[in-house]
Amino acid sequence: MDMTGSDGVLSVPAEHLRGLIWLVAAPITVWLVVCGAQALASRGNVTMGRFVRRLGELSIAAQAALFASLVGAGVHAALVSTHWTEDRTRAMLFLVDTLAFLVAIGWTFLLRPGWRLVNLVVLFGTVGAYAVYLLKGWEALDLVGLLTTTIELSVALVLLDPLQPAVGPARTRERWVAAAAIPVALVSLLGTGAVAQATNDGAAHHHHGSNDMADMPGMAGMPGMDHDHGSHEHDAEHGSHVSLATNSPAGQITWPQSMDGMGAGMEMAGHDCSTAPTAAQQHAAVHLVNGTVAAAAPYRSLSVAKAAGYVPVTPTDRKVVHYINPVRYLEGSTLDPTSIPALVYVNTAHGAVLSAVMYIGSPSGGGQQPPQPGGCLTQWHVHTNLCFRDDVVVGIETGGACPAGSVNQATPPLIHVWLAPVPGGPLAIDPDMREQVIAADRLPALAEPNGTA
Repeated sequence: MDMTGSDGVLSVPAEHLRGLIWLVAAPITVWLVVCGAQALASRGNVTMGRFVRRLGELSIAAQAALFASLVGAGVHAALVSTHWTEDRTRAMLFLVDTLAFLVAIGWTFLLRPGWRLVNLVVLFGTVGAYAVYLLKGWEALDLVGLLTTTIELSVALVLLDPLQPAVGPARTRERWVAAAAIPVALVSLLGTGAVAQATNDGAAHHHHGSNDMADMPGMAGMPGMDHDHGSHEHDAEHGSHVSLATNSPAGQITWPQSMDGMGAGMEMAGHDCSTAPTAAQQHAAVHLVNGTVAAAAPYRSLSVAKAAGYVPVTPTDRKVVHYINPVRYLEGSTLDPTSIPALVYVNTAHGAVLSAVMYIGSPSGGGQQPPQPGGCLTQWHVHTNLCFRDDVVVGIETGGACPAGSVNQATPPLIHVWLAPVPGGPLAIDPDMREQVIAADRLPALAEPNGTA
C-alpha cells in the first residue's frame, strides 16, 4: 500500500482539505477554549466556573469521547458542501454523522444515562461505514480519513474498557489504555486500507482480463496473443459473450453491455439495442477505441487541451469536469478521432487526469440517429435533466425546476470512449460518477501533473 506520493495514504484530495484544516484546528481550539474558561472562572464567572467543574468531573474516557465527537462533527460537517453536488448520498451521510456526533457531545457532557452506549453506537457506526467504503472501493484511504477514523476508533476502544476508574490514582491506568488504543486503531485502519487496495486492484485486474501480454504494445497481433478473436467473432454471431482487446487503459470491449449505470435523466438515443455485433462491427468498435486513444494522447496534458481550444462547459470546482472544443463540435464530424469535440477530466489527488473522450452528435443532425459503426457496441445516450446557462451546465433539474437563470434542455446524443478503467470497458454507457472517480484515481500520475481542471 502506497503511503506517500500524490495518491498515497498521506495525500489529501482537494475535497477533503477543509476536513484537514479542522483536524489541525480542533486541538488548538479545545486548548484555547478550556484555558479561556479557566481564566474567566478564576475571575468569578459563574457559567464558566460550572463548565470547568463539569469537565473536571468527567472521566478520561468521557473527555476523550467529547474530543472524538468534536473532531468527527467538524470533519464531517466540512465535507458536506464539497460532496453535495457530485455525491448527494454521501453528503447526506456526512450530515447525519455530524448531527449524531453533536447529540453524543451533549449526552456525554451532561452525563446522561447511557452516554457510553450512545458514543459507542456513533463511533463504531462511523468507523464501520468508513471500512465498508474502503473495502468496496468507494473511497480511498487518505490522510484525513486515516487521522479522523484513528481518533474515533481509539476512543471507541477506550470506551469498551471494562474497568473505568473515574478519579484518583487509578486514572493512570485509564491513561495507559487510551495511549495503547491509538496504535491499535492505526494499525487496524492501515491493514483495512491494504486489504481494500489489494482486493480492489485484484478485482480490476480480473475485470479487464487475465491475458496481460495480449494488451502489451506489439503483442496483440502475434499468433496466439489475440484473445482468440476468431472464436469471439463466431460467438457474437450467435449472441454469446464477446471480449475484444483494445489499446485503452479501460481494457476490453465486452458484449453484452450492462445498462446498470444508467441513472435518472439518462436514456438511450433511439431504440434499445440488443443485437449482437457482427465481426465487422467488432472490428469497427476496436478501430474507434484505438484511434481515439492515440488521438487523445496529447490531451492528457490539460494545458495542451486548453491551447487547442477546449473550454470547460461544466463547473470547474467539481470532481468531474467536461471540456468542449466549440469549433470541432460545430464541424459536426461525428465519431472522428481526428476531430474530438469534448474531453472529460477528473480532478484527483495527483491533478486532473483525462478520463474519457466524448463524441457529440451533430448539432445539425435533424433528429437523425447518429452512426453506429460498431452496431450495439457503439450506443449513444442523452441526458434530459441538465440545466444550462449560457451553454454551460450549472445543475440538475430538481422537482421539475432548474436553478434561477438556467433552463432545462436535453443534450445531443453522446458517446464516450473511456481512457480510465471504468466498469464495462472503454465503450461503457456513462458509468456512475463515483465509479468514474475511482477509475481515474487508478491511472498513473503524469510526469508533469496537471493542475485542477
